[in-house]
Amino acid sequence: MASILVVEDEALLARQVARALTSADHLVRIADSVSGALDLIQETAPDLMLLDLRLPDGSGLGLMSKALDLDDSIQSILMTAYGSVADAVEAMRRGAADYIQKPLDLHELQLLVERTLARRSQERELAYHRERGRASPRHIVGEDPRLLEIFEQVERLSVAGLPPSRRPTILISGETGTGKGMIARAIHEQLGGGPFIAANCTAMPESLIEAELFGHERGSFTDAKTARSGLFEAAEGGTIFLDEIGHASSEMQAKLLKVLEEKQVRRIGSTRDREVDVHVIAATNRDLNAAVEAGEFRSDLLHRLRVLTFEAPPLRARLRDIVLLAAHFCDEVARTYRREIRLSKDAISKLGSYAWPGNVRELRNVIERSVLLEDDDEVSGATISRLLGPGQPPERELDPFALPEGGINLAELERSLIAQALKATEGNQTRAANLLGLTRDTLRYRMEKFGIS
Repeated sequence: MASILVVEDEALLARQVARALTSADHLVRIADSVSGALDLIQETAPDLMLLDLRLPDGSGLGLMSKALDLDDSIQSILMTAYGSVADAVEAMRRGAADYIQKPLDLHELQLLVERTLARRSQERELAYHRERGRASPRHIVGEDPRLLEIFEQVERLSVAGLPPSRRPTILISGETGTGKGMIARAIHEQLGGGPFIAANCTAMPESLIEAELFGHERGSFTDAKTARSGLFEAAEGGTIFLDEIGHASSEMQAKLLKVLEEKQVRRIGSTRDREVDVHVIAATNRDLNAAVEAGEFRSDLLHRLRVLTFEAPPLRARLRDIVLLAAHFCDEVARTYRREIRLSKDAISKLGSYAWPGNVRELRNVIERSVLLEDDDEVSGATISRLLGPGQPPERELDPFALPEGGINLAELERSLIAQALKATEGNQTRAANLLGLTRDTLRYRMEKFGIS
C-alpha cells in the first residue's frame, strides 16, 4: 500500500481518482491548492503525487519542485487538460515520473500509478545497495557492466516463471577466485530461491561421488546402514551448483549427462528412478572446448551445460570495482572482529594498482589480514604494500584507453573489435577469443548478439 496525494481543484474529478486508487488498497489524500498540498506533504510524506498542472494559487510544476526540495524521493505524475509536447518535456525535465492528459482514463491512470510505484521501489532498493558498495540487489558487489549484463539476461529468464527442472542449464566460466559461486547463488535467488546446494566436483572422493550426488539405499554398500538422499534430491525445488565441473571424471560426466537429459536420479542400490525438480548451474575455470578436443570432457555434456553461458570477469578487469569490494570487505571484517577501522587513501591507491592474480578471493584475504595487523583505526598504504609483497606489479593507469572527446558508441566499438579479431585469425574463434581476452563461449555469445557470422 502506497501513500498518494491527489492535487486537483476540480472536486468531482479528485474524488473519482481517489476512489479508483483507494480500491487498489492505496492510502489517498486530496488537496485543492499548492499551499494545502505543501501542508499535507510535510505531514504525511507521500510516495506519489498526482498533480493538476494549473492550480488556483500556482502551478503543478512549481509544486513539484518545492516537494522535491522537501523529499527528493517523491514521484510525481502530471495531469492536465492543457497538454502539449512542451509541457511534457518541461515536466520530465523537472523530475516528473510521467504525464497524462485529461479527460482521464481511470484504468490507464491506475496502470501508470502502479508502474511508477514499482519503479520507485526498485530505485530505492538500488540506492540502498549502492550506499553499501553494491550496484544491484543481487548480493554482488560492484558496478562492472559485464556482471550487470548477466543479471539483465537472468531477469528475462525469470519473467517466464519456469519451474527449476525446466530452466536452462547455466555454465559460468572464469578464473579461480572470481566469485563464480556468488554469481551462481545470486542467479538462484533472482530466479525464485529455494534450496541452494553446492557440490564441488573435485572435493568429493571418487568412490563417494555417486552416493553424494544421487544418494543410496540401506545396505547398498558396507557403510550404508541407513538410506540417504543425495545432493540432487536435497536441492528439490531449487538449485544444485556443480563447481569445478571441468575436472569431473569421465564416469561422473556420464552420470551427470543422464540426469540432465532425464531429470531423474537413481540411488545406489535402488531399482527405480526418482524425478527431481532441480535447476543446474555449473562453473569451471577450464577451457572446456579445449578439454573436449583433448578428449578429457564429453562434448554432449558440454552442449547440455552451456544452454546459457556467462563469464565471471577477473578482478584486474574490474578496476572500478576494486575500491567498492575493498570497502565492503573492510566493513564486513571490521564487524566480525568488532573493530572501528577503514581504508586510508594511500591503502586504496595501493589496492587499485595491483593485478590481483588471486582475484576477489585474494583481495578479501588481504583486507582481512590488514584489519587484523593494523594497530590504528585506518589501514595504511604501508600495511597493504607489506601484505602484497615484492611481487606487486608496477602501478598502472586506471584508464588505459582514452575516450574520444566527442564520445563513442560502445556497442559499435565492440562489434568492430570482434570483427577485426575474426578477420585477423581467418575466422578461428578460439584464436580470436584469445586476442580479445575472452573465452570462446563468450565470443560466440557476442557474435550472436551482434549478428556476426
